[in-house]
Amino acid sequence: MFHQTSTSPVQFAIGLLSVLLFAVAVVEKRARMRRTQERPTRRSWLSLVGIIVQSFGYLVVSAGRVAPTADPLALASTVYSLVALCAGIGSVLLFRASARALGENWSVVARMRTGHSLVTNGPFSRIRHPIYLAMLLLLIAWGVGLGHLLALIPGVPLLLIGTAIRVHEEEKLLIGQFGDDYRAYARSTRAFIPRLL
Repeated sequence: MFHQTSTSPVQFAIGLLSVLLFAVAVVEKRARMRRTQERPTRRSWLSLVGIIVQSFGYLVVSAGRVAPTADPLALASTVYSLVALCAGIGSVLLFRASARALGENWSVVARMRTGHSLVTNGPFSRIRHPIYLAMLLLLIAWGVGLGHLLALIPGVPLLLIGTAIRVHEEEKLLIGQFGDDYRAYARSTRAFIPRLL
C-alpha cells in the first residue's frame, strides 16, 4: 500500500544492515545489563505503551512488497542509498555512544534504580534523548532501504507519538529522582535537536 515499486540491491542491503547492526547493539547492551542489573526502585509500565506505538511505526514501514531490482547506479538509487547509509550509520553510532554514556542506567522500559545517576555527558551533553533520535534515523534508513518511502508518512508520526509517551514517562521519573537538577538540565539541553550555537 505504501511501498514504491523497487529499490536497488545496494539500498536494500544498507537498510537491512542498519537494522541488523542496531539490533545487535541493543541485544549486546541488554545482555550486559542483565548480568549486573539490580531491581528497579521505580518503573513506568506506561512507557510500554510508547514502545508498542513505536513498534507500529516500524511495522507500517516494513509492510509491503520489496523488489530490489532498480539500477544501483541510477541517480535516484544512489541518492537513496546515501540517505540510507548516513541515517543507518548515524543511528548505530548514536545508539552505541548513548548506551555507553548511560552505563548501568540504560533500560528498555523507563525505570529508576538505586544509585541511578543523571547522565549529562556524551551525546546527552547535546540532547536529552539521543536514543530516540537514533531510532528515528533507523526508521528512515529502513524505510528508504526497503523502498517504502511513502510508508514513512504514517510510520514517522507513529514513532514520534510513541516517543512522546516514553519521554513523558521518563522525564516524570527523572524529575521525581533529580528534581531541580533535571529541570535545569532540561532547560539548557534540547530534547532531540542540538543547538547549533
